Amino acid sequence: MSAIYKSEHAYLRIGEERKIAPDLALHRKMEVAGFPVARLLGEGELDGQKYFIESSLGEKHLGELFADDIELHGAIGEGLFESLVSVAEKFSEAQLTTLVEERNFDDFARGIWIDRLCEEMPAHASKLKERFEEVKRNTHSIPFVVTHGDFNPNNLYPTGVIDLEDSFHAPYGYDLISAITHIDSFPDSHEFEYFAKYRFTPDQVRHYLGRLDRISVANNLPKLSTLLEDFSFCRAVWLAADIPATPKLQQFRYQLVIDRYLT
Repeated sequence: MSAIYKSEHAYLRIGEERKIAPDLALHRKMEVAGFPVARLLGEGELDGQKYFIESSLGEKHLGELFADDIELHGAIGEGLFESLVSVAEKFSEAQLTTLVEERNFDDFARGIWIDRLCEEMPAHASKLKERFEEVKRNTHSIPFVVTHGDFNPNNLYPTGVIDLEDSFHAPYGYDLISAITHIDSFPDSHEFEYFAKYRFTPDQVRHYLGRLDRISVANNLPKLSTLLEDFSFCRAVWLAADIPATPKLQQFRYQLVIDRYLT
């Protein structure tokens, strides 16, 4: 177990060494590789627990800022949306310095919790597995990189990225698609436990993908936009699995996966 305590300028992460030590090691690795992560300020032990301190990246994450813009202006402003694009570009360029030789799709499957969703949706398990096999075929030439695992506007700030605890190795592009499609798994209706507080326009999505396509092409990789459906499926799976505490949202996400990806 671990806990997070926040002050105006820093975050303290403290807990059992078996949990904190890997998180700290990953944070160091990502900082050295140039990922836009919070700066490490210190580490140590207290009452038998290990801790580390990282700088705060700001008062509000991009999800909150997007929601504020929608409430005030009815749309996400161009300058604020550029913050998302900029962070994603920096993150993607750093990811490309962490290539691993092995393409371990079993690790990727575990990272997106597809087995859990198969258990929860047994009538659709075979189609879920078939769709993931299609993802594997479509991404077989994509290198695996250090992957955040929950790369979405609620974990992104205009200056960087937080919450690295879900990291694993996955095909390059999964994180980047997650940032723009995460909100698709939230309904508009306030009747649900959680609902969408912002939406991207089609032009914003095209602009985002176009900017990241340039990075892919510059590194002799397929355009990220060609993998949109594959990685958005994977993101939808992760968001649908293991959320029994929000039954209305769970059913919405189950149906989204069925309607959009399995029919």
